[in-house]
Amino acid sequence: MSDIKKFISERALRAGISCKSHIVTVFGDVVSPHGGWIWLGSLIESLQPLGFSERLIRTSVYRLVQDDWLQVNKVGRRSFYAFTSTANRHYTKAARRIYSLQHNGEDSGWLIVMPSFVPEDKLVSLKRQLQWLGFSPLTSGAYAHPSIDADSLKETIQELDISDAVIIFSSHTFDSDSQDVLRKLVFEKWQVDQLQHSYQTFIDCYQPIYEVLNKQHKLTDQQGFLLRSLLIHEYRRILLRDHELPKNLLPENWAGNIAANLVGDFYCLLTRSSSRYIGNHLYNEAGLLPTASDDYKKRFR
Repeated sequence: MSDIKKFISERALRAGISCKSHIVTVFGDVVSPHGGWIWLGSLIESLQPLGFSERLIRTSVYRLVQDDWLQVNKVGRRSFYAFTSTANRHYTKAARRIYSLQHNGEDSGWLIVMPSFVPEDKLVSLKRQLQWLGFSPLTSGAYAHPSIDADSLKETIQELDISDAVIIFSSHTFDSDSQDVLRKLVFEKWQVDQLQHSYQTFIDCYQPIYEVLNKQHKLTDQQGFLLRSLLIHEYRRILLRDHELPKNLLPENWAGNIAANLVGDFYCLLTRSSSRYIGNHLYNEAGLLPTASDDYKKRFR
């Protein structure tokens, strides 16, 4: 128990976790499926054990409002926060990847996006959203993804209202020689080795704790909540840099698959304790947060 407490209290600092970024994870992982809104006081109380001060949390929330990630509703002297509609759309698309166990399938073809006539004021946003979806530059002016959910791409194009400014191709490599060259290209250009290292570091960090808790189940509800938020946050940071390449383009013993299974198992292990903490300690305007939505129950299933 003391080791778990120490891990939780030190992890945000050791991993260089930004308070602002971690709050986004908490809203996506916890607040959104539990009614969408949370009292600022609950947010402060729940995150302080990670080493985030009240002042830092308040400042981070303010900046997220300025960045159109959070909206605020003030009732008397209390402030309640939720994702904006834009932020909710972004995180919903990311969640399809985060909470899925379906990664790195067979090579079924590539989607290539060319933003040929996208106006400058929308181009930055498009590139950012393509990155969140797992697209990466293949060559100058072309973004590729080998296994993207086409619905997420379509939603992004429609949200930005650029259907008449983007060319989308569905393609396959021509022969085995092209496949070999493509493998070399993605390894060098998309830094697959660095991603493998990031996944392995994540596994080395969380696997020992999972094995201990899987045998003993000794942790408080608050610790379950905090571990869950750290687990998803660190996994999210790596996964959103992952291109979800097909198996034939990945190194042997790909750590991304091991990490995905670890996160799914660990998340399920923490579900009961973290849910009790959420249901007994986090408030919105009406009182304690409501039970989770049906979408939440589908995570890692």
